[in-house]
Amino acid sequence: MIHYFNPGHETAVSNGSIYYMPPANVARMQKDLSFLPAWYAQTGDYVLIDNSVNSAACLQYLKETFPGLPQAITTESLNHLSGQEVTLWGISPQAIHFFTELKDKHSLDVEIPSWKNDYVYLNSREAAKDCLEKVIEEIPEISKNLIPCFCKSLHEVEDAVNISYPALIKAPYSSSGRGLLWLSAPVINNKEKEIVHGFLKKQEQVSVERALHKVSDFSMQFLCDGKGSISFEGYSFFETSSKGAYSGNYLYSQDKIIDLISTKISPALLEKVKSSLINILKEKYAHLYKGIMGVDMMIYEENGEYMLHPCVEINMRHNMGYLALKVQKNYLYPSSEGKFLIEYNSEEGMTYRKHREMQQQFSPQIENGRIIKGYLSLCPVSEQSKYRAYILVDN
Repeated sequence: MIHYFNPGHETAVSNGSIYYMPPANVARMQKDLSFLPAWYAQTGDYVLIDNSVNSAACLQYLKETFPGLPQAITTESLNHLSGQEVTLWGISPQAIHFFTELKDKHSLDVEIPSWKNDYVYLNSREAAKDCLEKVIEEIPEISKNLIPCFCKSLHEVEDAVNISYPALIKAPYSSSGRGLLWLSAPVINNKEKEIVHGFLKKQEQVSVERALHKVSDFSMQFLCDGKGSISFEGYSFFETSSKGAYSGNYLYSQDKIIDLISTKISPALLEKVKSSLINILKEKYAHLYKGIMGVDMMIYEENGEYMLHPCVEINMRHNMGYLALKVQKNYLYPSSEGKFLIEYNSEEGMTYRKHREMQQQFSPQIENGRIIKGYLSLCPVSEQSKYRAYILVDN
């Protein structure tokens, strides 16, 4: 299996063009973190890394330290492989076209995912809203006030905000805290109108929902086989900023994550939601899509009570929560805990300097392919890097 990291997937799906060019920051993330799928891939797999990444020494160290990691390859060495299946971070027309061109150019014997028009809807927040409605129908403990309203004009948005303030406006194709507008007052000001107009121009509609008093974020991870079956892979417990931007995942055991959630939400309700989602996703996604999907959830507080939002968004792709789940399971010492983080620095050389400082300050202790404590970058870091993905582990 050949794994490929293509972040910014939802925007590529929304754009729809095989020639889509991601924004500069997303392209840079894709380059700097191209080895990231290695940490959820299986031994014997391959990870396609950026040709310009000067990383031989680091990759050799990682492979020697963690023998279970897959092998990194570049486009130049693809023609040595045959009979491999390509697995994308997220399926988009642009990513499929990229591999189709490689296949034709190098006469590769690889299996590439095919595009289905249904994916346009299934990747949108509208699909998440439809799933949320079904969960609420089945589980009366979940508030009906969570259902977002979709609007196609500024006038509709203003009417919806009037009903739902404090409100949050979201672009239908966005994730990880991007494409969000938190309103400062019940009346939308000119700057906010301009942002809403931009969303509508690019994506034709927006969703308006109540802004909640968030307590914690977590997700359920599922695996679809593309033939109608779906399995629950585990929980992920993560952090977002006050504005909803993803900031990192906790590397906790599944038992600890369940315990943390259960201090505020009853285990019985959690199981109801899991069962409901499995049935809904099985019907809606599992016959059409093969791969990982994460359903982001939220514990929020209302009138002195802890409440559950069971479907904030659906990520029909690999995601950082699934990656963190696999890192904890496969590469952490059983008694260790930590955090998985992604960091960006615009200043030239700053990412590398911080990387070197943390290597010295938190020297990793590793035993039998599992990290006991310390700092570990999951991808090679050079003086040209702007992004780094790393874990910081305590014992």
